[in-house]
Amino acid sequence: LDAYSQQFAAEAGALADEVLDIGCAYGIATLAALQAGARVCAADIEAKHLAVLEGRVPPALRLRLRTQVAKMPDTDFPDQAFGAILAARVLHFLTGEEIERVVAKMHRWLQPGGKVFLIADSPYVGPWYKAAPEYEARKLRGEAWPGFQDNYAQFLPAGTDPTQHPKVINPLDPDILRRVAAAAGFEVEKAAFLPGTMPNSPANTPAGVIARKVPARQR
Repeated sequence: LDAYSQQFAAEAGALADEVLDIGCAYGIATLAALQAGARVCAADIEAKHLAVLEGRVPPALRLRLRTQVAKMPDTDFPDQAFGAILAARVLHFLTGEEIERVVAKMHRWLQPGGKVFLIADSPYVGPWYKAAPEYEARKLRGEAWPGFQDNYAQFLPAGTDPTQHPKVINPLDPDILRRVAAAAGFEVEKAAFLPGTMPNSPANTPAGVIARKVPARQR
């Protein structure tokens, strides 16, 4: 787990309210939060991922876990349903408009005072790190989504089946995550590049933000 996901798990364990791990994959963060004492809704686009997660959860923790198939940005939850939300390594698979839409939804889903933890692959991680100079030039020109690439296949090694990968990729940096969170109404607490956790590229640095939903009386 990266540092922000670790913080999510630790803080979730101290909350009485349910928390959301959206785009949870096989549930590494969900397991950490459950072990810390949290009640977790684990959501992912793949039912198979959720089945693997459910099989990994010790019997003593299962009563504090529920799972739900969910596809961002279309999925929805009730307003103020969660005490904290984690979206780790998933937003970069969405377009800019989709990212803005789902982060605005997260603001609704959170209880006042709750935190959102967003971690996304940056232009310096994954096979698209080769396009980092292009990203930097586009950012200097003021483009809103300088890392967006509509042809993911161009970054894949020869012989790789492109149908097994996304069609687009939209790597993000801390400045973009900060902007999106603030536009959704969050108060940003932290925004930074994070030390990498997977040795799969020459420069493995995801981006992260931690932001808080400010209660109305404090605005």
